[in-house]
Amino acid sequence: MTSAPVPRPPDGPGGPARPTDARAAVEAELGRVKEPARLLRVSTMARSLLDEARGLSLDEHARDQLRHIHARVVEEIGGAVAPELRDELERLLPPPSEVLSQAEIRIAQSQLVGWLEGVFQGIKIGMSFQQLAGPPPTGPVDRPPGPGTGPYL
Repeated sequence: MTSAPVPRPPDGPGGPARPTDARAAVEAELGRVKEPARLLRVSTMARSLLDEARGLSLDEHARDQLRHIHARVVEEIGGAVAPELRDELERLLPPPSEVLSQAEIRIAQSQLVGWLEGVFQGIKIGMSFQQLAGPPPTGPVDRPPGPGTGPYL
C-alpha cells in the first residue's frame, strides 16, 4: 500500500519563492542607498553631535545652530539616498519656522540618529540575504569547454 504524497503548502502567496525574486528584492533594497560611505560619515557626525548636545545647556543661539546643522545633515542624507527614503526623512523633520526647546532639539536629533540606524540595519540585512543567495548565475553551467576556453588561453 503506497501513500499519496502530502501536498506542501506554498512558501508565499504565489507559491515557493524563487531565488531571482529574492535577489531582485535585495538589490532593490540595497539600491535605496546611493552613497553608503557618505551616509555613514554623516551618520557618525550626527551621533557625535547628539552625544555632545546631551551634556550641554543650550541657549537660544546654540539651539538655532543645532537646528541649522540638523537641516544641513538631513539635506546631505537626502543626497545619499533614494527619493522614497528622502521623503520619509523629511516627514520626520520638525517645522522649520519654530524655535525649538532643548528637549525638542534633542528629540529631533535622536530621531534622526534612530532613522539612520534603521537604514543601516536594512543594508546589513540586505547584504546578509545577498550572501546567503550566493553569486548570481552567469549562464549555462553544463556547457562543455570549447577550443580556446582553457585557463591558459
